[in-house]
Amino acid sequence: MVQRVIPYLPRGTRPFWRGQAIALASVAAAVACRAAVSSFVHDGLYFTRLFPAVLVAGLFGGVWSGVTAAFLGGLVSGYIFVPPMYSFYLAGDGWFRLLAFWTSSGLVILLIAFIHAVLDRLAAAEDRAATVAREMQHRVQNTLTLVQAIARQTFRSADNLQDAREILMERLAALGRAQTLIGEGFDKNVSVQTLINMATDPFETDQFAIGGPPLVLPKEVAISFALLIHELATNAAKHGALSSPKGRVEISWLEESDEKGCLIWKERFGPEVIKPSRAGFGSKLLQTAFPQGKGDAAVEFESDGVRCRINFPILRVVA
Repeated sequence: MVQRVIPYLPRGTRPFWRGQAIALASVAAAVACRAAVSSFVHDGLYFTRLFPAVLVAGLFGGVWSGVTAAFLGGLVSGYIFVPPMYSFYLAGDGWFRLLAFWTSSGLVILLIAFIHAVLDRLAAAEDRAATVAREMQHRVQNTLTLVQAIARQTFRSADNLQDAREILMERLAALGRAQTLIGEGFDKNVSVQTLINMATDPFETDQFAIGGPPLVLPKEVAISFALLIHELATNAAKHGALSSPKGRVEISWLEESDEKGCLIWKERFGPEVIKPSRAGFGSKLLQTAFPQGKGDAAVEFESDGVRCRINFPILRVVA
């Protein structure tokens, strides 16, 4: 029975007028019931039938609805049923009965307020659970799509099966690290510094010069951003500055506006730069890393080293 009633109880913000309408209807029904049995009940029980009215009004209309039902119901019943009838002059113990009713109704209303507080918390918890479920479903779909794209491009561009397997394992490992990082703070966004540190951790970190203001990336683009940095570092380790002990990679970023940041990847003191003859996974990732209109990336094969500029969305500057 209780399980059937709970879904009909109001949660969150309740329109004030609706609660007052419920209170008036509840009081009217209670007074009508009391009037119907007046010929059988000559004395006493003036306010007893108002308790269900207060309970119904409070549960379905809110706390203020219960207050209205108790106050108005007490006055109306006192005026109609307490001797002398149809007068606010309450003889004998009439005032005592009315005050006792209001006091008891106050306790009922406190219980109702507690029930509504619990229901509101349950509703908020259900909303959070639904949001997490939708986020998880969306993230799993995105991850599967990304894994499919990584595998397809890896096997398409690799020279042989062994190279393809090694490259695929490296890329999937980078994807796994990004997923782990974001999973640790599921409902939080990730700083640019944290993602870059994670993406460059497998490489010789003393060859990196990393610095920039504390910017925060939306979690929706964090994985693609981390994979992009990892791919740049992988290419630098194979063909660029990180393939030489003297090579250096400078990674810097800045805030260009309230919603946009810019990162510069610059390689120095590496071997001679040769522009690749075909587009690989990194080139594809540069084009599709961010949602349309939210960011972009471009790479230049300068004579002194590869230079990549990445424009990306940010949420806020960390204080």
